[in-house]
Order: sequence, then structure tokens, then C-alpha cells
Amino acid sequence: MLLLAEFFTWIFAIAILVCWVLPSGTTALPIPRTPPKAKRRCAFKAYRLTLSTFLVIEVNDIYSEHPYIYVKRVPEANTILVTDTGCGGASNDRKVDITSLREFIETVGVEDNGGRPLNEGGSMRYVVVLTHCHYDHIRVEDFARDSPILQSSYSPSFVSHANLPEHSLCADLGIRTPLFKPTLVPHLDPIHSATGAPLGVRLLHTPGHTPDEIALWDEQEQMLYVGDTLYEWEPIIFPGAGNIRTWLASVDALIAFVMQSKSPQTALINSGHRTAVRPALEVLQTAKSFMMDVLLGKEGPRNRTRRRGEVYVEYAQDGGRYSLRCPERLVKEARDPV
Repeated sequence: MLLLAEFFTWIFAIAILVCWVLPSGTTALPIPRTPPKAKRRCAFKAYRLTLSTFLVIEVNDIYSEHPYIYVKRVPEANTILVTDTGCGGASNDRKVDITSLREFIETVGVEDNGGRPLNEGGSMRYVVVLTHCHYDHIRVEDFARDSPILQSSYSPSFVSHANLPEHSLCADLGIRTPLFKPTLVPHLDPIHSATGAPLGVRLLHTPGHTPDEIALWDEQEQMLYVGDTLYEWEPIIFPGAGNIRTWLASVDALIAFVMQSKSPQTALINSGHRTAVRPALEVLQTAKSFMMDVLLGKEGPRNRTRRRGEVYVEYAQDGGRYSLRCPERLVKEARDPV
């Protein structure tokens, strides 16, 4: 055992040795670290709905529309099916980095997709379906250069190049109308990839909200996509070109279509706003019931305003699940045969 004096002598010797070996001013070198990549701010967020399909929401857009966009991955057809394309990334967030839907799909990792982009590097081709021609669903410029754009063939003149500025509401808002050449698809036609491979989805004509409104039916996943035909917790809005009687017929047709599917009670409905993966039959039937209450006078008007040269009226259920905003003349026209 060292004596106390020997211990201090030993410590002193070690200190001298260290000072002799290390030059004055020597400091430990920092461990190099790779700075983390800055997270890019996006105008979109994506969530998985099914094994193949994702909901992409355009958040915080300047029009307060928050449109729902659906992206279905079909690797066996080397295709991404995009249903509607939103407002073009027009965000209230001035620091947003990614405003292009296509760039988002190809470059931004999605947590529900294992952190990978939905179509990494653009490896798969696109088919785009527009549920109707309103401005918050048709910013297709990034896709139109190399991808088919599908629309309803129900009323070709309604979606014609000459009429699109008015019917898309772009002219009313003073915004640029997108330029694209659509392929008009007949009622009940299946959708194929650009090379002719089936995508497992059928297109249905559902006029009413607008003449060109369509729905999509995914038989395997029992998913119905109805655009702006109806949704919950926001006013169902009819423009001047809408028709409530035609809407009722389309909703009846959708109910019948779902009833004939392999599993009607498990079919789910997805809308252009607010409503996603909800029980299809229940939503269709209760939305129709609300509309009938309006026409039969069981729901009274809550508000009247003048817009686009005519009187608009608003109805709303207690609790707010369903509401309606439309030109008052549409309600009057629809009441005649009820």
C-alpha cells in the first residue's frame, strides 16, 4: 500500500508527463456529425386508407376548400390512379416548399407508406380522373403533359374548352383555367392504364351536383368515391348548373349499385371533402333523407345571400351533419314533382 507522500509524488509525476506529451492549447477534436436534412413544408398530407389507396388532403389552401385527393397504387399495371388534383397548392403558408401534387407524390416520404413517397421518383405512370370540373379539383397541369385525364362523357359541352372557365368557376374567382385535353368516359366503363391494363375501378355517371359529376367504384376494396355529390359536416353546394332532382336520381342509382355489390354493408364511401371511409349505404341514405326533408319543407332555410347574380339559400340539420347551399330556384324547381 502506498504511503500518502508516495501517492502525491506519483500523481505529480503523472501530471508532468501529461503536460510534456500534450502540446499547449491542445483540445479534443469534435466528432463530425451529418446535419439533419431540413424537413420540407408541403401543401399536402397523406394517409393510408386501404392496402392500395391513400387520401391526400390539400391543407390550408387559400380558398378554404381542403379538397380530398385519392391516390391508388396499382404496381401490377405500373400505374398510379389519381382521383382529383386539388387547388394547385395555393397555400396560406407562404413558406411552403412543395405546392405541386405530382412533386409531393414522387418525392415526399409518407409515414403510412413506410416513409417512402407514394410514387418514388415517378417510377409508375399516371391516370387522372376528375370527379367534376370545379376549380378545386382540376389543377392537372403537372400530369396533363404525359398522362390521360379522364372526365364524364355525360355532357361534353359542359366540360368543353370554351365553357370550362365558367363552369369550373375559375372565371368567377379570377384565376387561370387549366389547359388540358380530357378523354371523355362513358357510364360504367372500367378504367385502364395508359397501356390498357385494368386498374380495378369502374366509372359511373352521377350528374346532379354538376352535369359532369362522376363516381368511381373499386370492386375489390369495396370503396365508392363520389366527389362532391355529397359529404358530411360541410354544406353540400350546388352551383347554378346543378339539379337537385337529377341528384336524387343519381343517389338512388348509387344506393342500388352498392346494394348489388358483393358486400353492401361493408362498402365505404369517400367524398371530395370531409368524408372518407364511412359506411356507404348509411351515408347515401341519410344524405338523401336530408335532401327530401328540405324539399318537403321539414327543414327550413337558415340563411339567404345573393351570389353570382341570384339568391342562394342555406339549410342545415340540427347538429350540422348535413347542410345544403344552393340557388333558391333549384329547390323550387325540385319541389314541383315531389
